[in-house]
Amino acid sequence: MKQLFSTAFAALLLIGSTGAFAAVNTYTDLDSGFRLKAQPSWMEIGGKNFYGIANKPDKKEASVNLVCAFTAKEVEEETGKKFSTEEFMRKFKDLQVLERNGISPDKVNYIIFMPDPYEIKEDNKLSLVPKELLDNSSISISTNKKGKTPYVYLHIVEKSDKDDDALKKLRRPVDVQLALTSQNDMLYTVVSTFPLPNLKAQKKIIEEATPFSREKTRNEFNGGNKEKLNSYIASRKAFLNGLSFFPPQREEESYGFTDALLGGKIRLPEDWAYMQVNDDTINEKIPLKLTLATPWKGVSDILNCRDGAESALDKKDIGKLNFQKINEVMLFASSKAKDKNAFAELFNSPLLTQLAVDRIIKEGLKHPSVKNFVDFKELKATSNFTENYGKIYLTGNGSVKNSCEFNLDANVMFTPQNFGLTCYIAKDDKKMDPELSKIFDRISLSRH
Repeated sequence: MKQLFSTAFAALLLIGSTGAFAAVNTYTDLDSGFRLKAQPSWMEIGGKNFYGIANKPDKKEASVNLVCAFTAKEVEEETGKKFSTEEFMRKFKDLQVLERNGISPDKVNYIIFMPDPYEIKEDNKLSLVPKELLDNSSISISTNKKGKTPYVYLHIVEKSDKDDDALKKLRRPVDVQLALTSQNDMLYTVVSTFPLPNLKAQKKIIEEATPFSREKTRNEFNGGNKEKLNSYIASRKAFLNGLSFFPPQREEESYGFTDALLGGKIRLPEDWAYMQVNDDTINEKIPLKLTLATPWKGVSDILNCRDGAESALDKKDIGKLNFQKINEVMLFASSKAKDKNAFAELFNSPLLTQLAVDRIIKEGLKHPSVKNFVDFKELKATSNFTENYGKIYLTGNGSVKNSCEFNLDANVMFTPQNFGLTCYIAKDDKKMDPELSKIFDRISLSRH
């Protein structure tokens, strides 16, 4: 597993909370030896040995918290040093002594407590934080305990005095915390990140305000900034409080994600990662669960390819940045409409439905919002609507403007109340893996 921070970073790019008394969800990773209890989130981020959640308190910007697990072997391969929980605890106590006496933590001289091992580098399994962020941040170290669990905190606060940094062209400065702990000879790193207030933009607005409204504007910004930061910090603390650790056990259930309307647990290849969003902002009458899955290597390589990334940013070609290293993706969507007959008209006349599908596709492909980015060479649709269950199968190929060719396979499913989608997109001539094809073909939409 590489570049966990790139997942958190990607989440911050894609999205600008839940109720305080919402039911608690539990996620357990037996192989990695951790369990998380947390309130339902806007986004889940998952992989074979990491899991996280994202929330957006103000419906615009998100905080991301995730936990990742590294075996002693992985730590030793990347640091060249023997690793064990016993040694971690010994160094933790040494650091506490230095802390109490106001002595520099550098005296501990323990590689695990330094930011260097977590810098994103090619083939570094501990990669978490981009070099650009480490080079342009103030970094502090501290210790604490959550119950009986000891944590060493690396607090990384990005400075906002540089405007020419490639990353800053894409987003605001961030506050990142790495909370390090160890049990059962595993290294656990809890990554928490959230955007910092855009003080420069706020200052400009305050300066442009009239003399009579300037003080009010300043107070509103200050109050809003404080409220947001307190909310983000509360989410950070709640995530840590919800974590518990245990001796790793063999996981009997296959790795994957859950979508009840698409049949429950959907298995993924072990080297894939996913992001799952629960959203009702598109249409409150049809709340949507959306899951994007892709091989983790493609995601983790994005920030490694610095030259290509910076070039894409300079040209404001964000699409190229996001997809230059990803060769295949699967998209899953499901929705249970509040109206029991939201899609009932589709079943009134299967023939008319087929004609309508053909017309929508034909008109959609000609729409400027599609033509400006994608050229479809071919797109075929066949439909099969029986009593209260309908399916549209799409297959085609085309090319992304100024980029690559792609192939598309998709199933769109309906009942009078439910909607479901499974979609596989691959670059160039890549074909779907046979095992993945079996998973894809077995998925069906719940009729309830």
